Amino acid sequence: MDAVPSITTVVARALHTAATILERDALQDGMRFGPLWERVLVEDPRLTTDWRDALDESPQQNSTPFKDYVNRYAINLGKVGWLYRGGRRWQLTGIGQDALRRWPDPVDYNLEMRRRYRQWERQPACAAAATALEQLLDSGSWVVLEEVAHEFAVDFSVLGPVLLGTRPLGWHLALGEDGEAGAGFPLLPHERDTWRNLLEDEGVLDTARTSLDTVRAVPDRRMPVWEALIAAKQPADEVKADQELPRQLWIIRGTDAKTAVPLIRGPWRDRSVVTLDTGFQPPTVGAGDPESVRRAVDTALPTTSPARRESVARELDAFLNRMREGDIVLSTDGFETYVGVVSGPAAHGTEQLERAVEWRNLNKPLDFLKDLPSGLSGVVQDADSQLFEATEYAETVLALIGDMPRTAPVPEGPAELPDATSELAAKLHMPDTFWLQDCVELLRATPQLIFHGPPGTGKTYTALALARHLAGASSATNVRLVQFHPAYAYEDFFEGIRPRLGNKQAGGDADGGLGYDLVRGPLRKLADEAERRPAEAFVLVIDEINRGHLAKIFGELYFLLEYRTERVHLLYGSDDGRGFRLPPNLYILGTMNTVDRSVAYMDAAMRRRFSFMELHPDTPPVNAVLDSWLRKQAEERGEDPAAYDDSYVRLLDEINRLLADGSPGDRSFRVGPSYFMQDLAHAGDGALERLWKTQIIPLLTEHHWGDGTDVEEVYGLAGLRERLGILPASGDGSGTEDS
Repeated sequence: MDAVPSITTVVARALHTAATILERDALQDGMRFGPLWERVLVEDPRLTTDWRDALDESPQQNSTPFKDYVNRYAINLGKVGWLYRGGRRWQLTGIGQDALRRWPDPVDYNLEMRRRYRQWERQPACAAAATALEQLLDSGSWVVLEEVAHEFAVDFSVLGPVLLGTRPLGWHLALGEDGEAGAGFPLLPHERDTWRNLLEDEGVLDTARTSLDTVRAVPDRRMPVWEALIAAKQPADEVKADQELPRQLWIIRGTDAKTAVPLIRGPWRDRSVVTLDTGFQPPTVGAGDPESVRRAVDTALPTTSPARRESVARELDAFLNRMREGDIVLSTDGFETYVGVVSGPAAHGTEQLERAVEWRNLNKPLDFLKDLPSGLSGVVQDADSQLFEATEYAETVLALIGDMPRTAPVPEGPAELPDATSELAAKLHMPDTFWLQDCVELLRATPQLIFHGPPGTGKTYTALALARHLAGASSATNVRLVQFHPAYAYEDFFEGIRPRLGNKQAGGDADGGLGYDLVRGPLRKLADEAERRPAEAFVLVIDEINRGHLAKIFGELYFLLEYRTERVHLLYGSDDGRGFRLPPNLYILGTMNTVDRSVAYMDAAMRRRFSFMELHPDTPPVNAVLDSWLRKQAEERGEDPAAYDDSYVRLLDEINRLLADGSPGDRSFRVGPSYFMQDLAHAGDGALERLWKTQIIPLLTEHHWGDGTDVEEVYGLAGLRERLGILPASGDGSGTEDS
């Protein structure tokens, strides 16, 4: 019986089919969604059935009709610049056509779209930049898109596509450095035609430099961006919130100071509000940036600890500036959980701030333990702030109360690790997928795994290859490598305070002084990204994991390695009071050289949190790797793989036989095949001799240090060749070999 597809997969197929139809049949003029939807269902007749099956399997009920769901979800395609929806028609963009060709598989196509959508989500200043471009209309001027991006501190690769996909007023006046339409992004003929007409209407079209394939503006009409947009540089509180921004979820607490009864029982319920008590005259609603709020708190609470002032400032800034109308708020009274929608701006009181809220389930509260997903209930239960954000659970909460989001949600699901494939096994020169599949199954059960074994067995290479396979199409961004060493610390790995030189004062020579920033390390960065994209797998590869002081490096994260659904409060308080967890879609692969330190000497608490897989020259899959690799090399040279020179395999086997005979009870030290798979071993005449002198003999000398073994006598290349009956290749320099 075929597996039931997920909602994500079904929607991905529908959008990919729609894009394919637009490219094939309506590239120039686009198509209205109604007729396009009919064509989609004809091309993929199983879509409707698969949608119903996916809904039946989904734990979250969704009453939105399939057609409407896809139509709303397509908003995201506009945000990444793949689709323009204007005049009630869908039109593929040049960026969209390029995406369709680069990601022909619907699932990969959707994953890449969601990755880019998340990039746009994290740069809300794109909305301010788009609004600012309106100031250029009828000005007879144009600006450079890259300068606009720099001015508003947004990513050029994000701003360009969102302008092409949404086309706000003035979008066509942000051009390339030489006035070229598109600023380097791919354009379709109809997009160039549109740009040509718009620039001509503005009076800035350079007809002399415009051709069928290129549209350019007159160079002397270019205006410096700071001059063109000076009227648009508004304080944050004056820039209207983009009504299509994703809805945020806020967990808010409040109790009556006299009775200690939750406020949701009384004034919040009765007056349809939420409040934030400060204990002092709060900053005005016009304090529209975090620094203004922080200064107000420092003034009001001069004797309070810096950590407490920072916490109060963070909550005030969230309530005043980050919370928007349409956002969701959640509050609890014991196990009873209430959900509402923010319906008004912040209002100022004597010692509190207030926002209007439409409560949605006052007569039917959710059960904290039964209804909320474990991740969200853990956040609510463990947090120690009055107000904090938990937007990753916004769509889940909306589904529980039967509300629809302002924009189509990005369907999310738990990351599913792919099975090992024969292609991956072939890349690693393994005879089959059994060993690799065992690794995948272990990671599914416990998301931490260590590869251990002697030097040269390909531990790091295997870990990286497996990590990239698990991350799939997003491996370039979702896989990160770090290497532990004795000086490595928590501050390097997770987060820590780092000094920063201040800027020079305006008009002066003195340096602005030394400042300090809390800087995220590789694990924190990857964990934050994994939390934002729960349907994707993220893998951190830790090379030489046993070389570091693990208790010192991991700190409170020890606990989280074993309990992925729990949260802890971080050393530097950067969890915003809500606690931090290691997301379940973040996997850790470590490598451990058993010659440096035996697995048995690893911290017992850490060993319990990791699974272990051995890579050893005496056992599969490593024992066949060199043979497979040499056959492949022979095949690529056009030689008969069955008749390849097996002298390298025999030499490696002999070294390891001698090592085993010398230490029959210790298998921790052997020589792996990687030494014989590098360019140095095959780089012309005398290659093997150079390898032996510079790598093999020094390695074995270190191993036998102090035990009286004559390494040259036992392991010298000439002696091994003579015992094995291997003749040196002609011209290989063996006559001068002295090892």
